[in-house]
Amino acid sequence: MLAVFLLAVPSARELPNRLLAVFLVLTAIELSAWLWVTPGNAGEWPNALRLALGKLQMPIFFGFFVATCYSDFRPRWRDALHLVPFLVALVMTLPGSQVPFTSGSGAALHLTDLETHVFWIASHVQYYAYMMAVVAVLVQFRRLFRAHHSGDRSEVLTWLTQLAAVSLFAHTLILVRNVLLFTSATHVVLALQIIGILLALAITSWIALKSLLQPHLFRDVDRRLIALTSGADPKQQQGKVLSPQLERLEAFMDTHKPYLDADLTLASLSAQLAMTPREVSELLNRSLGVHFFDFINGYRIRKAQQLLLAQPRQSVTEILYTVGFNSKSSFNTAFKKHSGVTPSAFRVQQPGVPSTCAKAPEAFDY
Repeated sequence: MLAVFLLAVPSARELPNRLLAVFLVLTAIELSAWLWVTPGNAGEWPNALRLALGKLQMPIFFGFFVATCYSDFRPRWRDALHLVPFLVALVMTLPGSQVPFTSGSGAALHLTDLETHVFWIASHVQYYAYMMAVVAVLVQFRRLFRAHHSGDRSEVLTWLTQLAAVSLFAHTLILVRNVLLFTSATHVVLALQIIGILLALAITSWIALKSLLQPHLFRDVDRRLIALTSGADPKQQQGKVLSPQLERLEAFMDTHKPYLDADLTLASLSAQLAMTPREVSELLNRSLGVHFFDFINGYRIRKAQQLLLAQPRQSVTEILYTVGFNSKSSFNTAFKKHSGVTPSAFRVQQPGVPSTCAKAPEAFDY
């Protein structure tokens, strides 16, 4: 029912919702074994297909996280490689001749005891490998979000982190249960089986409650995440018509030059503009596709370029402190990022600047 809801609900988050719905259906198929698989039919092809479909769960789960974080994500041909575990598992588990409709109902699974153990070990390895990839996506995107929206938080990222955490806990419980199957602790295995069933119900109910209590997580795209997408191009953002707020901000920067203050922060600039830090952060993100420090450093670097040319005998160290930087390393990194060359190379490359005048202070500084 939850999968049907995710597929049917009108939403700007169409791809993430569809991926989550497919994952829920695959999970339901996987858990259905508790209801119908018995020693008598465990070797028939429906169970083989169920086992193989289980290898699609984590690729779909991983795709859901990526599509939620990056609104411009679209599957590509190379993503078909995620189907390889499913195809391998299908070939391994189908009974008899591996042609489902020609296999006898009593045919055994096409697995030896050793292959069965390898199959389940590979399943757990696949799960944790994909979860490592999920955690990497969340860590990277959280860092990116905080850089663009200092002091702010995203409900979407919080929800994804919670979902990843409960998934890890639930699967680790299953792993412990499977390990205990090879011991004499059968009473513990039974208890973990019951806990696993209840946990699966609890997680699904929790997702359903999320959709009821926080429908925006499934209907809307967090507007602050759009400009953070992997395909966002700051240069294209700069080509758009300036908003009145952005015009006011840039006029303030040109007139008052607050970027020359080495202690300038998002909060202090916002106070000077009579805006909130969140408003300024969203303005820079939506209009220019940059975060606060890149925006400020852009002004500082342009001012430094002017001074490097206008004051050929002034040292780079003096200039970097003049324009608002407080260390050589941060200045050199920002200058090369915005100009493509180091400050010394920039000064030497410019026509009309005497090379002896340009080089002497640098040799003294460095």
